[in-house]
Amino acid sequence: MALHLLLMLFVLAATLLTDQAQGISSSASDCCLNYSRRAIPSRLVKSYNIQETALGCAISAVVFITKKDKKICASPDNPTVQRLMKNLDKKVKSDNKNKKQEQPSHSRARSKRQKQ
Repeated sequence: MALHLLLMLFVLAATLLTDQAQGISSSASDCCLNYSRRAIPSRLVKSYNIQETALGCAISAVVFITKKDKKICASPDNPTVQRLMKNLDKKVKSDNKNKKQEQPSHSRARSKRQKQ
């Protein structure tokens, strides 16, 4: 009887610990665990973000997002990775500048309805 009670307490404790561990690990479920060893073709990449250890991940990484929404983890210390990040930043800045130039100006003449 005592052995049966002890076994039930053990199962209950294991269940509670498992639930807590799953809750903790879910916040870092999208973390990179290692870096890609392959070169990352710039034509396939549309954006990137930075993964930091301060946010609960085991390693710092640059996470590139491809045009097909795949994630590629890379070392932030790699000079090729840093160059790709700079090129993407320039592209985004250029795209934003072009969007501003394409917007119609607000100095159009008022329509007849607005004048009345």
